[in-house]
Amino acid sequence: MPDIEQKIEEITGLISLPEIYLKVRRLMDDETSDIDDFAQVIVVDPNLSTRVLKMVNSAYFGFPEPVDSITRAINLIGIQQLHNMVLGVAAIASLDLPNDILPLKPFWHNSLYTGVLSQQMAGRLKLPRSDRMFMAGLLHEVGHLVLCAKLPDHARETIRVSVQTGQPLYQVQHQILGCHYGDIGAMLLANWNLSPGLQDLVRYHPQPAAQTAPQAETTLLHLAHAYAGQNTNSPVDADELIDADILATIELTQSEINECLESARTVSVEIGKSILY
Repeated sequence: MPDIEQKIEEITGLISLPEIYLKVRRLMDDETSDIDDFAQVIVVDPNLSTRVLKMVNSAYFGFPEPVDSITRAINLIGIQQLHNMVLGVAAIASLDLPNDILPLKPFWHNSLYTGVLSQQMAGRLKLPRSDRMFMAGLLHEVGHLVLCAKLPDHARETIRVSVQTGQPLYQVQHQILGCHYGDIGAMLLANWNLSPGLQDLVRYHPQPAAQTAPQAETTLLHLAHAYAGQNTNSPVDADELIDADILATIELTQSEINECLESARTVSVEIGKSILY
């Protein structure tokens, strides 16, 4: 069998982000850019403009008055939030990889829920840059999309063995492929030149203890992923996915977690109406 990790790196290198995101990224790196520059990039793409306005007017932000222009939207949410939003829309478009193993719409709804839940729990803990958790949740399982679309036989085999043995899928993937979906996702994010911190969140969330110095953010993403599994068509008991030792390090009560779970369900559905195709 060929070197599977090299094969996956080659595949992820072929999946690129749309030019409009790259333009926003270049503006982010340009210290002379201003809000009008960002607005001009967004308004030339009617589809993106509509999605940005829908999301800004969703329960995710909860503004009391309707926002009806891109310039006003950017003024209200800020450049970093705009970047995250455009990245999310761009990633979903770039990963529109049809397959007969993993239905895309339920996949993205589940990822949105994970992102919102991660961000809300991070907010409860007052972690800095809690907005990054939304992107981490949205992208945390993209490795599955790459595997199912580009290497379907390998994907089916790992799923079969996982179901047959009861082992977590990421462990089976590592045994058979030499890497798991978190590693594959991190490879893709590296090819997209996204931050090493975001790459680490995606890579280590299945097993936070594998991180040299486990981070609270990774633990929260691990937890959100487990709870999101309960919302799928084949619900998974969160306790089966959560590392109990890791859970003990999170200073959230079950009552606080339950409040986040309920809120995340509502907000993620609203966001789904805004940015999913």
